[in-house]
Amino acid sequence: MAWSVVLSLYYVLLARDRASAIHCRNVAKYSYNLGCSLGLSSKEMKELYVAALLHDCGKIGLPDRLLKTTRKYTRWEKQIVQQHVVIGRNLLSSLGFSKDVIDGVYYHHERYDGLGYKMGLQGNNIPLYGRIIAIADAFDALTSKRPYREPMPVIEAIQILNNSKGQFDLELLKIFFHDVVEKYMKQQCS
Repeated sequence: MAWSVVLSLYYVLLARDRASAIHCRNVAKYSYNLGCSLGLSSKEMKELYVAALLHDCGKIGLPDRLLKTTRKYTRWEKQIVQQHVVIGRNLLSSLGFSKDVIDGVYYHHERYDGLGYKMGLQGNNIPLYGRIIAIADAFDALTSKRPYREPMPVIEAIQILNNSKGQFDLELLKIFFHDVVEKYMKQQCS
C-alpha cells in the first residue's frame, strides 16, 4: 500500500477526531518498539506500524456524540462504538491493504482469554499484530489524557495491565514492560 494512502487516512482521522489520531500515533510508536524487540522483519515492522497507526480509523464512521462524550456509554452506544473495528476492516479491505494490516485493525480488541470482541478469539488464534496493538492501545489509553479523566501515572498503568486477568498475551506484555515502557520512562526522565 502506498504511504500516501496511509497518510491520507491518518489525516482524515486527524481532521475528524484529533484525540483518536494522536492516540493512534502513540500506539503506532509503542507497537513499533515492541515489534523491534520481537525481531520482526522490516516488512513486518512496516505493516505493524501501519496497522497500529490506523487501528482506530473506523472511528471516522462514528457519530460525534459518541466520539466526544465524557460520560460512560450505554450498552447500546458501546455496541455502536465496537463497530469501529468492522468499519476499519471494511475501509482498509476496499483500499487493498494486506491481510496482516487488516487483521491488526480488526482484532485489536480481542482478549487473550477469549472475552474480547468482535470474534471472541483466544490465545495465539488472535493474529500477532492484534495482540501487539491491544497492549500498546491499553497502555496509551491509560497514560494519556482522555475526555473523561486525566492521564494515569505509568506505574499505575503497569499495575493495571499486570492485573488484567487474561486480557493480554503475557509473553508480549513482559517484553513490552521490559523494553518499551522502560525506554518510555527513560525518555520522560531526560
